[in-house]
Amino acid sequence: MAVLGIPKTLFWKDFGKPVTAVPASYQGSHTDCHIGIDISFTHGGTIPDGTTGDFKLKDVKVTVKLDALDTWVLDGVPKSATQAAILKHEQGHFNIAAVAAKELEAALKALRNTDAGTLITDADDALASALSDGQTEEDTYERPG
Repeated sequence: MAVLGIPKTLFWKDFGKPVTAVPASYQGSHTDCHIGIDISFTHGGTIPDGTTGDFKLKDVKVTVKLDALDTWVLDGVPKSATQAAILKHEQGHFNIAAVAAKELEAALKALRNTDAGTLITDADDALASALSDGQTEEDTYERPG
């Protein structure tokens, strides 16, 4: 088992070429920049757990990465301290995703089921749960203190 893509320190270059206007599809409250993050997993199938006889996932890899299509910075974002504060805030979002990915890895590692097919469904459910929990943390992070 492994979590790929963390740790990661964000830099302005991660936000790509500045955009001239906030994308129409963006529904967040910040209008200076946005970081899109994707959490996913792969596995090498299922194998019997030698101790229980249930199935477990083989060769699980959880990945955290920036979603380049959903990551942007508005042209003209001020340099210096304001820019540093914005980048620090966006790093916080990435760090929250890293925690969610680690929790997903632990959940996938612990999964067992007597039916291999159902185990795959359980893994997909674990991903959905991790994404939902991560979004809750993101929403809490965005609320003023």
